[in-house]
Amino acid sequence: MPVPGAGRKSLADMATEAPGGDVLIVEDDPALREVYGEVLGGEGFGIRLAADGRQALALLDAEPEPPCAIVLDLRMPGMNGWEFADRLRDTARWQDVPIVVVAAHYLVADEAGRIGAASWLQKPVTLDRLVAAVRGACTSLGGVA
Repeated sequence: MPVPGAGRKSLADMATEAPGGDVLIVEDDPALREVYGEVLGGEGFGIRLAADGRQALALLDAEPEPPCAIVLDLRMPGMNGWEFADRLRDTARWQDVPIVVVAAHYLVADEAGRIGAASWLQKPVTLDRLVAAVRGACTSLGGVA
């Protein structure tokens, strides 16, 4: 699925060209994970994709630098978003990484506040709002977004 303005770059190519910083997308729905990745990659962010909290923690462990933001679904099989956020906040290296919650949960604002998220979006989310939320989160961390 091509991204407007991104030509025929793959997600792997986008991950190596990241003037906006890296973003970790933690979403169990493969179609949403890909769309979010392609859109944010087309906006200049490096992209890392995880299907649940366990996979996201493994990706974080493997990277020398933390991402400028994490896009996080809350309801996922395996390790859900709440558990992931708790683990994230218990690790000094990742404590300050802003989280953008993207969830269908009807109390998404309350839940985002409970885990200390920088912002939240309720599904279905418009892609321009997703980009704006990630830019805001990365900028708050001192990124170039």
